[in-house]
Amino acid sequence: MGLYRTNGIVLRSIKLSETDKLVTIMTEHFGKVKCVAKGARKIKSRFVGSLEPMSYVYLIYFGKENQQLYSLNHADIIQSFHQVREDFQKIYTGIYLNELVDAMLAEAHEEKQIFQLLLDSLNALQNQSNLETLCRMFEIRLLSLTGHKPELNHCIVCKTDTVNGWVGFSYNRRGIVCGGCMKKTSVEIKFSTGTLNYLRKLLTLNINCSGRLKFPRGMAEEVEKVTHRLILAHVGRELKSYPFIKSMAAIGQRDAGPSVGI
Repeated sequence: MGLYRTNGIVLRSIKLSETDKLVTIMTEHFGKVKCVAKGARKIKSRFVGSLEPMSYVYLIYFGKENQQLYSLNHADIIQSFHQVREDFQKIYTGIYLNELVDAMLAEAHEEKQIFQLLLDSLNALQNQSNLETLCRMFEIRLLSLTGHKPELNHCIVCKTDTVNGWVGFSYNRRGIVCGGCMKKTSVEIKFSTGTLNYLRKLLTLNINCSGRLKFPRGMAEEVEKVTHRLILAHVGRELKSYPFIKSMAAIGQRDAGPSVGI
């Protein structure tokens, strides 16, 4: 019987019984794990407030190595991201980031880079209002870290650099197709090299500076068609929170006037 101590981010927490919760946590050292929190639904539970989705906690849990369910012994809040919880659009954006990690990762595989990506993204979410860029950046970096990085530097057919004009994109082969090769290779979408440059920036820009990168009018949809469509191809379904943040952003656009939203 092993005892595990680590930091973690609560991905989701659901009712297991009248008194217990089943909690899915992205841990820093042990990857994604599921724990039973005994008595977590009781009013005077020692877990009160610490098992909400997005909570960054220090936890202690125990169980046999590589078992499917562990027993949660202790959880202390390190950061609650209260500024995110005060804004509906930010809440559901954070839930979307959590859902992506939960959907794309298997359990019990150490993924320190993905843990750090999620933590950095939640911190960025707390401090900025440009949520679309953050979503696109998170999507493309999560794809990259899980082995599904799109080829954005060379044509997947002729292997040459793409220069000016329009480029195509193949979802099946996860990469760009240059103008010359588009004549003999089928592509699902086409976009300008300007959009391509923005896609490249999403992979290199510090995530804490994502709020500074705003897509020009009309380009946001093109970028989304690449990153989000690749997510859908990998996960196989639309995550529950995504339609909600899209509708919330549309409402915000109408209220605030012309601006870019998710």
